[in-house]
Amino acid sequence: MIFLLIFTTVGFGIEITNSGFLNVNSDPLGLKVYLDGDSIGNTPIRNYMLKPGEYTVSLFSSDTIEDKYWRLSNGGLGDKYSALSDLTKVGAGTKQVVIKTNQASSVFFSLRSVNHAPNKIKLGTACCIGTGFTISFLIGFLVASLLQ
Repeated sequence: MIFLLIFTTVGFGIEITNSGFLNVNSDPLGLKVYLDGDSIGNTPIRNYMLKPGEYTVSLFSSDTIEDKYWRLSNGGLGDKYSALSDLTKVGAGTKQVVIKTNQASSVFFSLRSVNHAPNKIKLGTACCIGTGFTISFLIGFLVASLLQ
């Protein structure tokens, strides 16, 4: 039995002692998961064997991310704003994970949080614009008051 295990691990290049494991879960289940830009299946993913190191786990393919960056740098104003909004989703749906030998690392994604990420940018933009108008109004009011 031990001979079979040794033959199997050596014969197929599986290094049990030099591997770690990745678990990916999500709410809701069934989301497609990418590891360094390549699809590894749908959640839940259990005990996905990897060599130790740092990896990027994402709900977005590398092609999707590259398209959004291209639109951000080359598109018109509307495309740029849309791409920026989409990239906030990518940021919320992407995590770095460190795989250690003989250990399991877990990642969790909430689709609701990913989909609500652009709202933070919209709120920040509105606050910046609102603050700019308020400061302009106050300066204009003070200047007008001083001139009277």
